[in-house]
Amino acid sequence: MKRQLVASEEAVPAKSQHAAPCSDCPWSRDSLPGWLGGASIEQWIDIAHGDEPIDCHVLAGAECAGAAIYRANVCKNARRRLLVLPPDRRIVFATPSEFREHHARGPGGAR
Repeated sequence: MKRQLVASEEAVPAKSQHAAPCSDCPWSRDSLPGWLGGASIEQWIDIAHGDEPIDCHVLAGAECAGAAIYRANVCKNARRRLLVLPPDRRIVFATPSEFREHHARGPGGAR
């Protein structure tokens, strides 16, 4: 069973950049609804549609693979160099609406 509910303070050093969402990635379709740390649904969407790198909260020193795949799914082209991974709409949300609907079902989703 994969470990979930991992806080950023519990991140372990990454041995390399991963290419799939971590065990607890909010961008993964398998994520726990509403598990978004201290950010709201809309803040997460704004961050993903921005041009800044997003750190993985489980693997210190790596970028969020789930966010990179989500960006590919929505055809986001950044103005700066970010982690680029191929789209995968099967394991990662394909639209902001899917992300919003999934996380609104959880305890923290109404924020």
